[in-house]
Amino acid sequence: MRPRSRTLIAVATLAGIILTAGCARQKTDTGKTGTKPQAMTATPDAKTVEHAAAFERRLREWGADSTIRADTLARKDAGSVLASLHGTPPADDPTTGENLPARQADAGPHAANPACRAYRRLDQVGDTGERAWCADGLDAAAWLARIAWGYGSRWTDGPHSAADGTGVRVTGTVRFMYLAGNQNPNTLHVDDWWGITPTWIDYPVDDRLTVRDGRITGIRHRQADPWWIDPWLGVWDTDIGDRMNGRGRVGIPVKGEPDWGTLTGDGLTVIPPETRFMADENVDMSLWGSIPVRVGDGQSCQNPGYC
Repeated sequence: MRPRSRTLIAVATLAGIILTAGCARQKTDTGKTGTKPQAMTATPDAKTVEHAAAFERRLREWGADSTIRADTLARKDAGSVLASLHGTPPADDPTTGENLPARQADAGPHAANPACRAYRRLDQVGDTGERAWCADGLDAAAWLARIAWGYGSRWTDGPHSAADGTGVRVTGTVRFMYLAGNQNPNTLHVDDWWGITPTWIDYPVDDRLTVRDGRITGIRHRQADPWWIDPWLGVWDTDIGDRMNGRGRVGIPVKGEPDWGTLTGDGLTVIPPETRFMADENVDMSLWGSIPVRVGDGQSCQNPGYC
């Protein structure tokens, strides 16, 4: 009986070894078993660092070219200027193929538009505003196209990427341009010269990205990250106009009356007015310096020497 007992013990021991090895393999072979990826412990290689920078470029560049200079637009035909500044919605989702956590339900250009959400938060279901902005299912991108003419962002410095411990740090500067469009009867104009006042604002970027198996798995922002420079992951809201008013605005004289198409206000988003007087709204009006402008029924000359 003793040899048989020793045989059973040996078989049991061998089975335990095989089971333990199998469990260990299941815990480490994440690519095949679908278990939770293990935390990175190694410094990212050059390919990973480059991938993080490319992801950040795709994430933040969209719409009109915000690097265009105001002085290159001054005194040109209104139609060509508006064409240069016209915004387009974010096109290709940069998170496709990555492994980021699921975005918030209200985030991104295809979420419900923020005017609809705001009216419902105000408990105005069935009222005029709620019906206008919720009834036809407009998404966030379509909402922006209805209330503003020009918008877009570009990197002006960077993106610079470098290994940061087990992650990647991406830094630089992103410039955003915004032009609400004229919905104000007091727009500055004299003879055939009309004023438009886009806003340009630079935002510093300092992000730390985590990468696993060549895919972005997380992103942490160390600087303010408004949705208009992060349109795919940010939650869109109606604060954009208010945040642009009085900041980085430049008055541009254009030839002929601008045609803003079918722009309309949503009753919530602040629409920065095109200024009628040079000192209004903290707008840089230096590009109007050689154009005669009279205000107050022609009694006051805004440009001495030209009136």
